Amino acid sequence: MHGRLTVITHELVFVNIFGEYMQVMTGFEVAEVLDSRHPKFKKGDLIWGMTGFEEYTLIITLESLFKIEHTDVPVSYYTGILGMPGLTTYVGFHEICSLKKGEYVFISTASDAVGQLVG
Repeated sequence: MHGRLTVITHELVFVNIFGEYMQVMTGFEVAEVLDSRHPKFKKGDLIWGMTGFEEYTLIITLESLFKIEHTDVPVSYYTGILGMPGLTTYVGFHEICSLKKGEYVFISTASDAVGQLVG
């Protein structure tokens, strides 16, 4: 998010670095389906994925959205440990790093959500 903020004439302005000036910022979040014409989603479903940071979002492409099937955990987990930071942590630590007994690794928990989860 730091890259999406910039100072213009001494005012803090939101800028979408992937699109036009003053477009709605996007990111990973949990949302509730209010209406749907897609057979995969129905009213009341919870979804997780890349959406706009706004009160209502019209979603046209579904490639980056997943229906939340397990509602027995707080939905906030889907933006943390069950979301991108958690998946990055798991793959990076267990699949790429592949530590063996007796080996050590230094992880800064100050770096970001991924460092905090794996640390």
